[in-house]
Amino acid sequence: MDKQTETVAAALERLAITLGENGAVPVGELVRALERAAERLRLRYEPSEAPPDLVTQAEASRVVGVSRQAVNQWVRKGTLRIYESGSAGGRSNPRVSLSEVAIAANRRAPAAFSPVARRELMDFLERIRGIGARDLARSLRDSLTEDSGTGDYSHGSQILQEFVVAAMESGDRKREFTAEGVRRLADLRPEFVLDTTTDFGGLAESLGLLVHSSVGVSGFDSAATALLGLLGVATVGTRFCGDDTAVAHTIADAAREVWGEDWTARLYDAVSSVGGLRPPPLVRYTASLTYLDNNRFLRQAQSSGVTIAYARGPGAVLPQRFYGAPIHNDILRGSRLDGPVWAFTKDAAAAVGRPTRNPSAVNPFRVFNYEYGLLDGSIHGIRRYCFSTADARAELTTTLGALPSAQRKLYLSTAVETLARTLAQPFIELVAIDAEEDFDWWKDHLIRASEREILIGLRDDDARRVSHALLVQTNTLPSVVEAADSDSALRDRLRIYVKNLEFDVIEARYADDLRRGTARMLKAGGQSLTEDESYAIAKTEIDSLLA
Repeated sequence: MDKQTETVAAALERLAITLGENGAVPVGELVRALERAAERLRLRYEPSEAPPDLVTQAEASRVVGVSRQAVNQWVRKGTLRIYESGSAGGRSNPRVSLSEVAIAANRRAPAAFSPVARRELMDFLERIRGIGARDLARSLRDSLTEDSGTGDYSHGSQILQEFVVAAMESGDRKREFTAEGVRRLADLRPEFVLDTTTDFGGLAESLGLLVHSSVGVSGFDSAATALLGLLGVATVGTRFCGDDTAVAHTIADAAREVWGEDWTARLYDAVSSVGGLRPPPLVRYTASLTYLDNNRFLRQAQSSGVTIAYARGPGAVLPQRFYGAPIHNDILRGSRLDGPVWAFTKDAAAAVGRPTRNPSAVNPFRVFNYEYGLLDGSIHGIRRYCFSTADARAELTTTLGALPSAQRKLYLSTAVETLARTLAQPFIELVAIDAEEDFDWWKDHLIRASEREILIGLRDDDARRVSHALLVQTNTLPSVVEAADSDSALRDRLRIYVKNLEFDVIEARYADDLRRGTARMLKAGGQSLTEDESYAIAKTEIDSLLA
């Protein structure tokens, strides 16, 4: 056919075939993308089905935690759709979608770092200057008053490029970095350097809060992670014995003097505000920092109303991964403390040791990942949590086999209660991926993903000795492609891989998994369950893992 008379349909078909044959787009991904596009075009003019989470406006305001007036206003402005559901008497009963209300609640203008909040943080930093954290406090104060950050992040895109190159070539080898990539990652100098010979520096080091540079310095890559370090010292750091822990109690007392008994949540507020001021393009995270920062990350991710997480070892199912080793130790011995959610006994602290002695799977900071993150009802939005059934089953049975018979029943009841509590939250969407081959290695890489940030968990041994995870700003991704200007073939491959790191692609794959039946939904986001219903689903799921 002459190109001048070629139909649009034929041209599109030829383009798709060319993309597939040249390897510009993997054939499987191309087919799935075309299927999604065709489905969207077919359904464009058909009325959509009503969502399953319809409630009254009063119920929505109560569950989401916003005023009834706000919900009414969103409806009047057209921000929220209303759905008619006939009542028993035949009268129309307009309702709203719980998940859509949660999205609307989070799309309000983000709270600015108010002068009052800034002054309170400055006051807190001033109070801790004389207790071994003087240099860190001064550096943070300077960072908050300067127009731009002081860190050198010029190698951020090159580091990410090395990651992408290794990942594309790895196949089944699960190689995340080239040797050059590991070197660049290790050479990155922390913006906030700490002296680990001081009590504060040594305690932060033992808690697994510091990243390290090959030049021999340790510290934090950003102001937000530095504040997280202070939070970690003031919480879990106070639970251990030793001369160096006195500084942890002093920092906690200083925070309490500034913010009162709600100081933990208020310090998290400060972390969130500071994290949004001047986010660096790439930040290294230790395991402890990864779990501590779920609160800030969820706040940011929820601006689009949803976040997605994949977990091979899910805390929602496995108590030891939810609570961490010390609290889990207390639970099994029947001595769980009633104090703060991170509290554990001195006996557990002595038996388990400090976080650097614990595997990341049972890090004491994991409880923050759930209590101040996944299950935090003050953060509006739907949280999609996907876990591997095969991995959960393997660890559940292994853990049971290693426990004394007297503790097995308690462990199982704790697992059911933890899962039931997760299911009871209206904002949780819990999905199980049953077949081992369907939960691929790369899904576990993406610990969390939003439109603004991607947190990539590292699994390669060489890379993980340098960093547990990398937080990447999505606006950095185009520069990774630009870095391959001299190699057109590499540029095309980078473009495909970088696109696969973006939130909308991850979300599309999530929807595909559900549509194709490779993922099984235990509970939809926005769905409210009673305590009995949550417990029944949790009990059935735990029993099936043991069957």
